[in-house]
Amino acid sequence: MYTALVTMVLLEAGDVARDMGVLNIADAGPRIVGPFVASAVVSFGGYPPLFLVGGLLSVLGQAAVVPIRAVR
Repeated sequence: MYTALVTMVLLEAGDVARDMGVLNIADAGPRIVGPFVASAVVSFGGYPPLFLVGGLLSVLGQAAVVPIRAVR
């Protein structure tokens, strides 16, 4: 379902393959980097800082989506 939604909002039909490749990297990147960052945060300060970092990243993610007004 996620892929179908993404293809509906892409701008150029001729660039779908390239855009899907970029979206794949954007989707897989955090899953690859996340455990390394989490282990570094836990090793330096324990779990409470990990929850603070997670909360901060959630707020930053929400702030990045707020400027989107509409799709098409």
